[in-house]
Amino acid sequence: MAFKDAQHPLYPYTEEEKQEIRKELGLKESTIQDDIDAILDWFSKQPHLIDAGISRAIIERLLIISKGSLEKTKQKIDCFYKYRYLAPELIQNRERELCDHQKDIWTFIRQAAMPKLYKGNRVSVFKFMESDPCKFNTDALFRNTFMLGDIRLTYDYMLGDIWLLDIKEIGVGHVLRANPITMQKTAQIFQDGMGLRVAAIHVLNAPILGQTVLNFMKQFFKPKIMDRVMIHNSVEELHKYLPKRYLPKDYGGDLPSLEEFKDNYEKEFRSSKTKQYLLDCSKLVSNESKRPGSDIYDNYMSGSFKKLELD
Repeated sequence: MAFKDAQHPLYPYTEEEKQEIRKELGLKESTIQDDIDAILDWFSKQPHLIDAGISRAIIERLLIISKGSLEKTKQKIDCFYKYRYLAPELIQNRERELCDHQKDIWTFIRQAAMPKLYKGNRVSVFKFMESDPCKFNTDALFRNTFMLGDIRLTYDYMLGDIWLLDIKEIGVGHVLRANPITMQKTAQIFQDGMGLRVAAIHVLNAPILGQTVLNFMKQFFKPKIMDRVMIHNSVEELHKYLPKRYLPKDYGGDLPSLEEFKDNYEKEFRSSKTKQYLLDCSKLVSNESKRPGSDIYDNYMSGSFKKLELD
């Protein structure tokens, strides 16, 4: 891994925030390190995982997400490596995005994590920029999202996520072009592998078809997550839930604009350290041919996508 014990500039947090998170979960430094040692010992005995390797930092983040449960952390690690193996189109071949300096990584979306934690949660903003459905590509979108996720899993420190979705430009055409297989794989990696913990989803600029978009998402994300969706009619209404100091200028906030965040993200993705780190992370997949005793497709891609429910 390229970064050792340093923080990553895209996901800053303070030592005070880190200690507050540990305190809320009832975790002490000595307990965390002992638990990491125990999980590393377990990991070393898994023939389908051992060759890929894992860092103490990743284990600690998954331990935090699992609220200190060793068994849940082990389950997340196993699912994380397994589902990434089963989604090579989203995890592999990152050179296309990272090594082509003429390629705009974020062509149809502005996606950024705010630098300040809100009540221990990381606020992430997603603004869809392209009204033309033909230019919308879910595979490209989630390839980039997983690269950000890989950075977070080593360098971020938070209790959970708060999402702000600006879907003004999204219509039924975008939904129809969305690849349901990609959506399913993405949902499984984030929910079962990374243990996604969403405190709230705030939706702005929902068009008439906004409910259609949400109904589509419900087919992939767990009810516990979708029940936390709040649709706001104005930025002023949003501010009742998210103070301005945690929002970009685009939404009346005190932080830089999404365009400024985009420029910083582009610059960081082109840096040699981040680029090498992300290429290394693409190797974090299981070897399912060595998995002992169980069907590698157990509980994977269940369900049918012959008919997408959009009503």
